[in-house]
Amino acid sequence: MGYFRREQKGEFDFEKLPEGVYFFSGQEGFVKVEVGKDGRQSWDLQNWFASLDPDTSEEKHQKIIQDIKRRLNTDTGMINPPT
Repeated sequence: MGYFRREQKGEFDFEKLPEGVYFFSGQEGFVKVEVGKDGRQSWDLQNWFASLDPDTSEEKHQKIIQDIKRRLNTDTGMINPPT
């Protein structure tokens, strides 16, 4: 049997996720990412602590999403704690 070996470590490639529903969790909660047939992503941050502020703007949501993408452990699918 074979195995897949990543050539380099780095950020998880969210842009190449196949169609489906994905859940990622960490100390601050979990996020749900839905990917459509066309690759369009819909992020549900309702259960992510940093997004619970009712006055959160779209700009802040985008920063939260970028932070989650940066912190995702590609081996486990878990979101690392903030540093």
